[in-house]
Order: sequence, then C-alpha cells, then structure tokens
Amino acid sequence: MSCERASLVCDHWRVSTPDPPAGRLIAVDDLPSSHVAVVEDPPHGALAVGISGGKPFAVSNRCRHLFAPLGKGSVTDDGCLECPWHGARYDVSTGEMVRGPQGAFRPLAGVVKATTGARRLQTFPVELRDGAIFLLA
Repeated sequence: MSCERASLVCDHWRVSTPDPPAGRLIAVDDLPSSHVAVVEDPPHGALAVGISGGKPFAVSNRCRHLFAPLGKGSVTDDGCLECPWHGARYDVSTGEMVRGPQGAFRPLAGVVKATTGARRLQTFPVELRDGAIFLLA
C-alpha cells in the first residue's frame, strides 16, 4: 500500500470515528454493573474509572500486589475499589490500600499492605458532567 493510500485510509478513519470531547473518559451509562472500567487515556495510560458513593473517580489501573487491572474489579458497598484477582481494596479518593489481598494471600495481607501496598495508587481529578466522567488535568 502506498503512503498516499495509507494516508487516505487514516483520514477516512478519523472522519468516520470522531474523537471524544477533550477530557471525556466514559459515560456513566457505559459503566458495567461493577461501577468501574478500564479507560485508555493517552497522557496517563490505562486508568480505572468509575463511580463510588455517587462521586466519580479515576486512579492508576494496576493493583500494588500482583498488578491486576483494577478497572476490571468492582466498587464495594462501602465505596472501595476491589482488585479482581485477590480482593485487595483501595480508597479511591486517596489511592491507599485499605485491605491487603485475600484468599490464599490473606496470611500475607499485612506484609503486602506494609510493603508494595504502602505505595498509593495515583489519583486523578475528575468531574461528572453531562452524564459522563471528565478528566480535569
């Protein structure tokens, strides 16, 4: 395929697939029943984005335990983001691990929380606007 033709294909693709408004991460109606999803955001990489206690949040997507994708986890009844692999929980407003991993890793939960879990998830400022979650910075 020539460069000219490749350019035409790319231009056509861009025309047929408009970019979302700047800063828009996801529509609230597009969130699964877990209230969180993985959203690719080029400046920051993948983020776990969702709603907790009626408020939007965006945090780094990797669990501090074994790097599970937190956007594939769920928001618990008490508003924490729970890892889909071993049940570690995070406060979405601070990024702090509030409970270490469970299951087979439960005996090590305190150690994990005090070591790799001591490093908070990165949090990003977001707002709810027009039925969607927008990144502010």
